[in-house]
Amino acid sequence: MIYSWRYFPFGKMLEKSNSCKSIFRCFFIIAAFLITQASFAQDKIQVKGKVLLSDGTPGIGVVVGIKGSVIGTTTDPNGNFSLTANNNDILVFSQIGLQKLEVPVKGQKQINVTMKDDVSELSEVVVVGYGTQKKANLSGAVTAIGADEIANRPTTNLTSSLQGIAPGVTITRSSGKPGGEGASIKIRGETSANKTDVLVLVDGIQMDMNLVNPDDVESISVLKDASAAAIYGARAAGGVVLVTTKKGSGGKTRINLNSYYGINKTARQPQRLSSWDEQVLIDEARFNATGAREYTPEMMEWIRNPNFQYRENPTADRWEYFGSTDWVKEGMNKYSDMQNHGLSISGGDQKLNYMVSGGYYQRNGVLRYGPDDNSRTNFKLNLNGELNKYLSIGIVGGYIGSFINENANGTNNIIANLYRSRNRQLVYTPIEDTTGQPFNGDLQVNAIDIQKNGGKEIRNTETYQGKFNLTVKNLVKGLTADFTAWRNQDNYLMQANRRTLRWYGRTTSTLRNSVQDPNEVIEEKSRASHDNLQGVLNYTARIDKHNFKLLAGSSFEEYRMEQTRASAKSMVNNDFFSLNFADPSTKQATDTVATWAMGSFFGRFNYDYAEKYLFEASFRYDGSSRLSPENRWQLFPSFSAAWRISSEDFMKENLPVVSNLKLRASWGQLGNGAVLGLYDYITLLSGGLQKTNRNIYPNLILNGAQTQYVFQEELPSPTKTWETVQQANIGVDLGLFQERLTLTADIFEKRNKDMLAIIKVPNIIGVKTGSTNIGELKSYGWEAALRWRDKFGSVRYNVGFNFSDNQNKLVHYKGNNSIGAGGIVELLEGYPLNSVWGYKTDGYFQTIEEANAYKAKVSYPFAPANAFQPGDVKYLDLDGNGVISAGGGTPDKPGDLVYLGTTSARYTYGFDFGVNWNRFDFSAMFQGVGKRAFKINDNAFVPFIQTAFMPWTIHMDRWTPENPNALFPRMYQTNNYNYQSSDRSIQNGAYLRLKNVQLGYTVPASKKYVQSLRVYIAGQDLWESTDVLKVFDPEVNNNVDTGIYPFFRTVSFGLNVTF
Repeated sequence: MIYSWRYFPFGKMLEKSNSCKSIFRCFFIIAAFLITQASFAQDKIQVKGKVLLSDGTPGIGVVVGIKGSVIGTTTDPNGNFSLTANNNDILVFSQIGLQKLEVPVKGQKQINVTMKDDVSELSEVVVVGYGTQKKANLSGAVTAIGADEIANRPTTNLTSSLQGIAPGVTITRSSGKPGGEGASIKIRGETSANKTDVLVLVDGIQMDMNLVNPDDVESISVLKDASAAAIYGARAAGGVVLVTTKKGSGGKTRINLNSYYGINKTARQPQRLSSWDEQVLIDEARFNATGAREYTPEMMEWIRNPNFQYRENPTADRWEYFGSTDWVKEGMNKYSDMQNHGLSISGGDQKLNYMVSGGYYQRNGVLRYGPDDNSRTNFKLNLNGELNKYLSIGIVGGYIGSFINENANGTNNIIANLYRSRNRQLVYTPIEDTTGQPFNGDLQVNAIDIQKNGGKEIRNTETYQGKFNLTVKNLVKGLTADFTAWRNQDNYLMQANRRTLRWYGRTTSTLRNSVQDPNEVIEEKSRASHDNLQGVLNYTARIDKHNFKLLAGSSFEEYRMEQTRASAKSMVNNDFFSLNFADPSTKQATDTVATWAMGSFFGRFNYDYAEKYLFEASFRYDGSSRLSPENRWQLFPSFSAAWRISSEDFMKENLPVVSNLKLRASWGQLGNGAVLGLYDYITLLSGGLQKTNRNIYPNLILNGAQTQYVFQEELPSPTKTWETVQQANIGVDLGLFQERLTLTADIFEKRNKDMLAIIKVPNIIGVKTGSTNIGELKSYGWEAALRWRDKFGSVRYNVGFNFSDNQNKLVHYKGNNSIGAGGIVELLEGYPLNSVWGYKTDGYFQTIEEANAYKAKVSYPFAPANAFQPGDVKYLDLDGNGVISAGGGTPDKPGDLVYLGTTSARYTYGFDFGVNWNRFDFSAMFQGVGKRAFKINDNAFVPFIQTAFMPWTIHMDRWTPENPNALFPRMYQTNNYNYQSSDRSIQNGAYLRLKNVQLGYTVPASKKYVQSLRVYIAGQDLWESTDVLKVFDPEVNNNVDTGIYPFFRTVSFGLNVTF
């Protein structure tokens, strides 16, 4: 049976909630109630005190809790604390790096303590699947990240905050566009040639990590190997990220404000030439291609003349401009701004604690005119209560609203036009113009007019979350039951009003250019809900030095998405956009329904002897409606073991300097269901009047007229099942000098032996074939993290370094062995994913004699007749057949092509350090990639590959007799023969970047009203070292096109206040 939230009152409430207003009301009512409830507590003692460290300095951020309760607080920058307790309570003082301390209250109203150093982190509790474990007892590969490691970084989302922090975790960004940064996470490289998602659970709720408010985060656990992730089964092949948000603590109500304002400056983007330099290159390109220049010497002098701006073109109905329009400066701002504000309220007593938080984030883009911004609103409620000694509850509620505004023509299209439009075009029409149009577009489309008048597109996503947890304790001694139900619901709205823009010549008789003609309105709405019910039993037992933990549970979930999309063209004018005002014959409407259900059973067994010999076994048994009944269910097991050598007597006696030494090993299987269709195992029908997106029955005529029809487009795949990824891991954890120096290192291998691939069949069958489990991918690598932390006097400091590498090899994939004409080959048996192939080169021809001599022996089939000139690239004839070619187009017969590497990043690393002295704190973090083949789409940077694709400042470094070792070959128009995929076109994508730097100061504050006040200045992406062309960011994706939105350098100013 599949359960759904719609059968529960809380689910119905969420389904009906479609207004931010109701969410605001709920949060403020709950917050007001929870804040006031603490005043009704009876028979309590207000306990105050101070925590000092062994050197006499204040203990800042020490957790002071009541033993056996959820109630607690933290010390302020002076080490002071205050909370409400009973006479018989025991206060527990704890902090990473300090020995835990327990003090009975016994009626004391003032408790002062001194805590001793215990730099050991081994007692730290780490969040794992369906529970927590002591770090010392972990036998799998888990990286724990604290809130302090991502605090106050002015990043656009939580995903980007993790960049460079954890070994084996790669964060990539595709753009600097507000709301379209495309931040994604990959754990330990590639797992499949197909799509593989990292499973992200925020307080147990599956959701997009980019939407999480970083201020709400308490901790993050990254589960990297099979033993840590196998309990999540068929969704864990790409790794698992567990995000835990902050909860309330007992005692006095605390109000925390975190706010910053940032200034963004564009970095590494193309710069435009002056009209003179641009025309010089145009004439060179035209002369080299056609033997004739565009401009005469007299016309070149007109460009020099500041008093000669424009004239009527003598041969065309347009204006001819001799000035210089820097389209980038006209249409893009160098600076933009961003802001982030977060407010949280927390408190409670022994029976109840709460955390209510809200956040607002907003960032403006760089386009000078028109919409280009993104804002995000977050609300969060965490409520935990002890009903009695047997029952406790937890409630999580949340709302996230993401709102993106951009030009209906597309921000990237506008940027591409700004980068490529000819400088010798006016922005505005001359005063003599009689067309009445304000903007000039008689040579190319006018990107400024498009910004101002092209229309608007909005994309709004509202996410509602609700979770209820009931814990039943002590059913029998050591046995606890947890019952959880949650819903995540996304509501999406997209509206685009695309206004028609036309540009005429000097008269309206000649239409020179147009965009979005006819005008168009598009509206898309969707609603997706993900519901989950689960129950978990936990049992713990101890027999002498033998410790046992058993976990067993089941989960049932359901997903449903409903989407409608409608569009129409030819509105009566550019001011009224509605489906009702459009040409009826252009109206189109589609709808989509996607639904699936999944059932799971899972378990875990932990055993340790004296916390020295550790063993863990886990499994998950998953079944999905996406698969046929015969292949629906699959078991995913894992096993791990560890030996804490440092706990052995011989180690304690002979090597006391070793505070921790643990060897780990694990093996397990995980599943990848991200690429499964909804119902691939049955015959599905497609239909319509016209299949415009595929070359299948483009116009089917029946009885003389076009009509509706249905047909089978793809064969079913009844034997398809999960991709199964087998993983093995060996690791070591080392701590020296009482954990002042720590090292974690792992080596791993992943094998996806059931990878989905499409079977090749003869085209005569007439339909596409589905995929089946016949592929195999092998991935392997290593990772290490090293950290030193210590103090001298009042100065505390830490230094950390992490380094990792992974490689992959496509062992088998439906016989794919084609390298085509070179470039990036995504799938090629025997090679890594995204392998790069190209020609070897030997510089440029420097003289016509050298070129003619080579031409007599070797030909370029891809080059024009007037190639082989000085300044052309010299491609090497490796196979000696006299023709530069790809041969048979396979690795065995590559012709003159050679393997040049892979676009996948290798040798990723991060380096960070921090220091605290008195009230000052400073930190910096560097991040980088050691090796990567970086290839850009030719359309993105090749000048004149199309006539209208203008050059940039970097193209001035082109071959001439005076510049024989130039970056670019000689200029040439409408042909890219000098830019074939080769060792010249592949850039070294390695880089080192100052990712974040921060300086803070904690201001002395009045304890009556303000508990703590910290101000800071921070920088993000301020510097990098790389060989990548300076017009592209080294983090950008391969094959990026011209309209890439620039990345930013950011300086922000912020404050943290606790009341």
